[in-house]
Amino acid sequence: MISNRYRNGIMMVSLGIFIIVTFLSLQHHTVTFDRRLISWITETTPGYASQLMSAVTILGSGEVIVILTFIIFSALMLYRRFEYALMLLMVSIGGIALNFLLKILFQRERPGDMTVIEMFGFSLEVASFSFPSGHTMRSVLLFSFLILLTLRHAGAKVMKVVLTLMLLCLMSLIAISRILVDMHFPTDILAAVSISIFWFFACLGLTERLMPQKR
Repeated sequence: MISNRYRNGIMMVSLGIFIIVTFLSLQHHTVTFDRRLISWITETTPGYASQLMSAVTILGSGEVIVILTFIIFSALMLYRRFEYALMLLMVSIGGIALNFLLKILFQRERPGDMTVIEMFGFSLEVASFSFPSGHTMRSVLLFSFLILLTLRHAGAKVMKVVLTLMLLCLMSLIAISRILVDMHFPTDILAAVSISIFWFFACLGLTERLMPQKR
């Protein structure tokens, strides 16, 4: 696994990227970049791929992530991997709270129609802002956690590589799908990925301090 030295480096770089993207976005310096990248992605993506992305984006929805998190958490508790269960709670609940606070703080409007927060058929009369992308944050955090489990416990090296690549591809597809369905700007996605990486490694470090690891 990654040493503490490199973890700290990754965290600082990720946080730095988030701060820079946030500053530039608040100053409206990313408008041209966002529009050109959105135009390029939509123009180069075939119609069937766009339809597929509409289905892929559902995988990052709050409902799907909550269900997956509950299943994984239950399995970890069943196998008495309490250190991972604790980390999963920190990553998921903390990540949701962090995303909500950032959205309320920056209140960036979406490229498409403004929506309200919805989950399991219930809606809150609270505007769902764009920055940073909630779908992307939830996906990056949960799949990063699964990558951690894969690298530590998947067994054969080939299996580790295959599963890790699959999770990374799924992460990327969900992120890109948010642009194609006209719900986010590219900088929303970049900010979400960078702050998610920072939060994930922060939770990992805190968990290792609080609870010993069983290998």
